[in-house]
Amino acid sequence: MDRLKRFARSDVAAMVLLAALILGVFGALNPVFLRPVNLVQYVNNGVVLGFITIALSTSVIAGHFDYSVGAMTGFGTVFMALLLRGGMHVALALPLCLLSLLLFGALNGVIVGFLRVPGMLATLGTSSLIYGISLVLTQGQAIGANSEAYKVFGKSDLGTLPFGIVLLAVVFAASAVFLSRTRTGRRWYLIGTSPESARFAGISYRKETLLVHVFSACMCFFGALILGSRMASGRADIAEGYVLQAVTAAVFGGISIKGGSGTIAGALLGVLTFTLLTSGFTMIGLSQFYKQVTTGALLVLVLLVRNRHAIFPPRK
Repeated sequence: MDRLKRFARSDVAAMVLLAALILGVFGALNPVFLRPVNLVQYVNNGVVLGFITIALSTSVIAGHFDYSVGAMTGFGTVFMALLLRGGMHVALALPLCLLSLLLFGALNGVIVGFLRVPGMLATLGTSSLIYGISLVLTQGQAIGANSEAYKVFGKSDLGTLPFGIVLLAVVFAASAVFLSRTRTGRRWYLIGTSPESARFAGISYRKETLLVHVFSACMCFFGALILGSRMASGRADIAEGYVLQAVTAAVFGGISIKGGSGTIAGALLGVLTFTLLTSGFTMIGLSQFYKQVTTGALLVLVLLVRNRHAIFPPRK
């Protein structure tokens, strides 16, 4: 009973309720919205955002803010496209692309963890660097990646579900277990809560910060894999629009910008909520301008509810 009460008060329960409300409202406005094939498509549309949100959320949980997730994802699509266009087989191109992004993640970790540059500023700089490298490599143009083996990742199905949904489910499950059940995951939460307490507990801030950013880069690789495969191309700015969406989804899902709290499950429910909301707006033909206003208003409302005790202190 106590567990049920705690769940009812949690951010996850709030996101489930909000998602159900969105389904009910848009389903009432247009019954086509609730067709199973459409619901699967909505979830599939949010797969890339899901990977980028996991990347961002993990860094925020550890007390940082990896602004470079969009640039790294874009670079991943560019690098894969260049390798494939050069005749390299997908089986070799994939690990090379992953390695390149892990190196960028390690660069972020070194600057933030070893040089102690604030995460937001550090990754703002590396984001510009990575984006610039992508532009140099592509001359600002889209690079085609017409490999049938590559297209499998973004355009094929496993049974009744698209490959991207299955991959996201597997990565989500592994990430959730890693963060909640392993010593390293718990250390990231402690560092995000209080770096000073983590230091007194014998936790290496430098090492864990490095690992957090490498993990974030790994999630960007999965996002680049699906996004580049779907578009059959690579482009420097292909994922820039996802950064703000990832922040919105993470906040929706209960990730505290202050660090040290929130779950990957909540973050992905935030992605689902955000995706359902935008899909519903499209279904009823709402203007893009009103979409932006409504999403922003909902985000502000969520922030106000979460910080209500600071705004209206309880009476003593």
